[in-house]
Amino acid sequence: MNYLLVPIIAVAIAFIGLKLFRWWKVLDKPGNDLKNTRKPVPTIQGIFVYLGFFIIVALLFPEYLHNNLFWGLIVGSLPIVVFELMEELNYIGKISFKVPPSLRLVGHIGWALLAVWIGSFAPQEISINGQLWIIPQWLLAGWFALRAILCINAINRFDGIYAQASGVSSVWFLTIFLLIEFVVFKHYTNFTDTNMETLLFVQNMSFVLFCVSLVSTVVEYKPLGLLRDVGIMFFWFSLAYLSVVWWAKIGTLIVALSLVIFDAIWVWLWRMFVMKKNPLNGDYTHLHHRLLGLWWTRKEVRWFVWIWSSIMMIFILIQWTDRTNKIIIFVVMALVFFGINYYLFVVKKLPCGLPMHK
Repeated sequence: MNYLLVPIIAVAIAFIGLKLFRWWKVLDKPGNDLKNTRKPVPTIQGIFVYLGFFIIVALLFPEYLHNNLFWGLIVGSLPIVVFELMEELNYIGKISFKVPPSLRLVGHIGWALLAVWIGSFAPQEISINGQLWIIPQWLLAGWFALRAILCINAINRFDGIYAQASGVSSVWFLTIFLLIEFVVFKHYTNFTDTNMETLLFVQNMSFVLFCVSLVSTVVEYKPLGLLRDVGIMFFWFSLAYLSVVWWAKIGTLIVALSLVIFDAIWVWLWRMFVMKKNPLNGDYTHLHHRLLGLWWTRKEVRWFVWIWSSIMMIFILIQWTDRTNKIIIFVVMALVFFGINYYLFVVKKLPCGLPMHK
């Protein structure tokens, strides 16, 4: 694969998207809440993330246009792109129709299941205490649907500062790529032709998505443009998809995703036991809200999240195939995360987030 061409094409497509949406006046509405006071910029750039991913694969990996796994990812993520596109168009006043939340949820689940069917997921084998277990396709489908819903909703809540979620996404796609290249291929040798084909698919798609998400991070940083949920949810649907296709390293990815997992658990517990409300009701108590409430700047919050994610990537890479050490890392990081949050917001009673603005 020509690794140099992938980021070049990704940059070109992002540039075209910014120019087209500025020309068509598809711009966001800056506010005075978590958004900076600034001039409007092109929004819904996530549509060019989806199109860019497809174009890069079509140009550089034409063989995957005949691969069920690729079409499972493309077709399965399509309703997410469409629903979130309509949601954002409604928000900026381009259309009047608003997709009901129940329809979005049913659509996400239905098409996640369809992605497994189109992708022709083979039954997976896992070893537990030396005993081999076969995971049938129907169970994989249910697990993927659950994982996809959890991933896209987790990032939807975590995406509150420009470039934060896209930057984290780039770290995690890079993690998958490096794990396959420097851990799986270096420490395992008994691959069937099917397993090797699947690993190469996941590795190549991870590198493409890494480049696209890294370019998106640069675009959103100032910001020059905004991905919105159209692009961010596509990234995380793809992450869920690739991790289930690559079943063997799903535990490693949980370690890599620890920051978002810890934050989701903290917020749910805080809402249920402190705020005494339905944990599904949104508020400003997520990690970036808490850090902003402690007088961190947006730049400091972004870099904290990116550096934490990068450190976790390095930790799991240097552990190679040692599962015990990865579990220890996950537990230690959990103790640190929840310990600090408990001390600051329960013991010291500092503001746990930002006040809601109407």
